[in-house]
Amino acid sequence: MDDPSGPSFTLGDFDPNYLSGSYENDATGSAPTPPILDEVPVASDGSGTVSGSASTNTGSKRSRTSGVWQHFDEVAVIGPDGKQVTYAKCRICKHNLSAKSTGGTGHLRRHVESCAKKQGIQLRQQQLLLNPYGTVRTWEYDPMVAQKSLARLIARQDLPLNFGESPAFENYIKTAHNPRFQAVSRQTTTRDLKNVYDEGSQSLKELFSTCTFSVSMTSDIWSGKAKEDYVSVVVHFINDDWQMQKRVLGLRLIDVSHTGENIAERIREVVNEYHLADKIFAVTLDNASANSKAMEILQPLFCVYAESFLLHQRCACHIINLIVKSGFKRVNVHIDAVRQAITWLTSSNPWIAQWKRYCVASEELPRKFITDAEHRWNATYLMLKNVLPYKDLLTVFLQTRNVLTRDGQPLLTDHTWYVVERFFQFLETFHDCTILSSQVYHPTANLILHNILEIATLLKEYENDELLGSAVFSMKQKYLKYWKNLPMLYAFAFILDPRGKLRGLLNLLSLIGETINVDYSNYYSDVKTKLYEVFRKYELKFQGVRLQRPPPAPTAGKKKLQWSRIWGGSSSSNNGGGGSSSAPSVDAGAVGELSNYLDSDAIRHESSDFNVLAWWNDHKMSYPMLSKLARDVLTVPVSTVSSESAFSLTGRIIEDRRTCLSSDHVEMLLSVKDWELAAEHAQYTADNQELVAQFENLYLDQEEPE
Repeated sequence: MDDPSGPSFTLGDFDPNYLSGSYENDATGSAPTPPILDEVPVASDGSGTVSGSASTNTGSKRSRTSGVWQHFDEVAVIGPDGKQVTYAKCRICKHNLSAKSTGGTGHLRRHVESCAKKQGIQLRQQQLLLNPYGTVRTWEYDPMVAQKSLARLIARQDLPLNFGESPAFENYIKTAHNPRFQAVSRQTTTRDLKNVYDEGSQSLKELFSTCTFSVSMTSDIWSGKAKEDYVSVVVHFINDDWQMQKRVLGLRLIDVSHTGENIAERIREVVNEYHLADKIFAVTLDNASANSKAMEILQPLFCVYAESFLLHQRCACHIINLIVKSGFKRVNVHIDAVRQAITWLTSSNPWIAQWKRYCVASEELPRKFITDAEHRWNATYLMLKNVLPYKDLLTVFLQTRNVLTRDGQPLLTDHTWYVVERFFQFLETFHDCTILSSQVYHPTANLILHNILEIATLLKEYENDELLGSAVFSMKQKYLKYWKNLPMLYAFAFILDPRGKLRGLLNLLSLIGETINVDYSNYYSDVKTKLYEVFRKYELKFQGVRLQRPPPAPTAGKKKLQWSRIWGGSSSSNNGGGGSSSAPSVDAGAVGELSNYLDSDAIRHESSDFNVLAWWNDHKMSYPMLSKLARDVLTVPVSTVSSESAFSLTGRIIEDRRTCLSSDHVEMLLSVKDWELAAEHAQYTADNQELVAQFENLYLDQEEPE
């Protein structure tokens, strides 16, 4: 007797030969088919209905509309008398039944129900799949598609390569989803992963071979648990829809010393593999001396598309890290007291249980804390952010249990918390600037000068502070070491933000100069000259575009008062002779487009939701040449966070139980995972949210706070 609770599936799910009509009779035995001389299958439209005859019929024939035809093939049989007779051939038992339109379909329905019962098949309506254009089609199980999807799943979820042959996984899929599923071996999954990787890599190569835009690159070195070091190569670009994109192109094992020559060799391998040497606009690296040496080696190879003074960019987040670290040395004794308190509190389960009861008795939501990582100052910021609301509670809890320092003093005092809280408030600006400079799907080069001004203003505000003055002095020296001489690319990007332009840059440089006592008049003049020189080279490179452009759109009158109000100062200054956009001594006809842009009004839009890429996309017909330069400049990331987030993914790939993975497998897994995340615009948010969640989601109650 049939089990009504058994799994339900279509005939297509039951056997891959179902749709092809090649189901052979088995030992169960089915009614013998009558002898025929010739069979001509009638064309089917694949939707469960059958279209007109494929035989000698010349007239049109109405399609079969009954759902029962999904279980039959319509065949035309030429009998001994030479006449053609149409039969319905059962796809289960291959028995031929009458298909005369005058006979109806009742006998076909009764037959297929009886036949399916004999074969132990439970019939149900076939599953439908929605096509991209809104039509529907019958879903068919394809083992090859299933294997490829499994390889993607393994890469995306950091699963073992032998996950597909797990008996538990096989049983789950067969019971809940598809009884036809067969276990997939580790070797097959590895082969499928290689195919997925090759397809994605080939797709990127085809994109880069035909694109008209440049790419910017980041790279960094990561050391894993398997005592193996890897060099990452990540590219950023703006696609034809003017959307920021990021792709991991390579993760190469560097099993030799980390010299500039060896780093350059790994980067060059990846660049040559994707034929990108003539499309690289800039490379962002951290401040290690080996990276500077590597760029000296790579510069002749890469300086084809852009200027040499734009090619090598230093990671802004790494500079912020160095600035903050220099200040940590002055207040670390107080921060270390908080670390020790957290370490003591979480040293045993009984202490955690007592702490939980103490929080509940004090009507506070009980939670745990974790200490920071020494190499990530933003982890220290998050540690303090979560522990400060509990400072009074934690102090009393420790004092009542006689937790003391080595010299017999209380571990946490009011002075300790005062210093820690002041320093935490001071760090908030650096944390916000780091987040802003770490974006993946929005340009960052046009905003970094805002961050530099904000940090300079903060350091000046605290330089005479009695409590933090010594820390700020050390931080200011580090700031001047790296940002006294501003990168030219930062100025280009600020100018090519329609909210800034030359006048905005002039005012911004004036504010920074007044804050740190530096005269930027020569820098402003150099920026202006270099901008016109670079634009002239773009004119020569893309001169065909210039000939096709429409006349520039008329511009409105200048609104100096509004611009002055936006920047909080006069548009005239003694730094560089005002904000005039008059071109240096170059061909005036060649730079008219740039001058028109600089002379037009700046956009009045101060909020962070302004989309600078959308603005250039809307105005690319008015500025066909300048929009190409803006596209390349705005592509450049000011930090190597994209490479560092790739390392976070790698750390989950090379876990303790997966340290035997070969370097090729590591690269494939990381690349496929990154490309899958790219399709969902989730490449950076996953890592960023994970760090925050690591410190915040530590509540001891089961229910999370609202």
